[in-house]
Amino acid sequence: MSDWLPVIIIGFAMVLVLGPVMWLKPNARDSRLAGMRSQAARAGITVQIQALPAALGDGTAAVYYHRWQNPKGLQVGWILELQRIEHELNFSGQWDWAKGQPAPKDAWKYLHALLGELPRDICAITATQVGLGVQWRESGGDTSFQKLMSSLDKYSPLIEEAIRKMRPSPTTQELS
Repeated sequence: MSDWLPVIIIGFAMVLVLGPVMWLKPNARDSRLAGMRSQAARAGITVQIQALPAALGDGTAAVYYHRWQNPKGLQVGWILELQRIEHELNFSGQWDWAKGQPAPKDAWKYLHALLGELPRDICAITATQVGLGVQWRESGGDTSFQKLMSSLDKYSPLIEEAIRKMRPSPTTQELS
């Protein structure tokens, strides 16, 4: 028995050291999310974690922001959120404007098209000074990720131009 005591003590010490290290190792889901976010960053997409829309309860989800090409003169600050129920008064099915602040009407046709192409687990679409953001729960794997990235690439420039404030046309006095 006394011959085994040092072996038991060394084994116990190794468990005490290796246990916490194993807890720090990311699981498969965390590794997959890190890979997607890294790929998004290489493509120029900014990823931020934000609270879910109020209608969806507590929790957070990642917002993938496609940066504006020219952020000056854009009408931003609007959010299109997923609602709990579908209603004919909503913007589109279960989608409606947060705080009653809609995007400029010129962008609506692109937003309708974007909603039709995004993965199903999207929670919100937002326009901020950073860019056009899509809040996504990051499920659905690589197929959903590729769908999100291609949709942002396709529609962000179109929405950017649609929400650009109209510049007043020059008057006769300004031209002289």
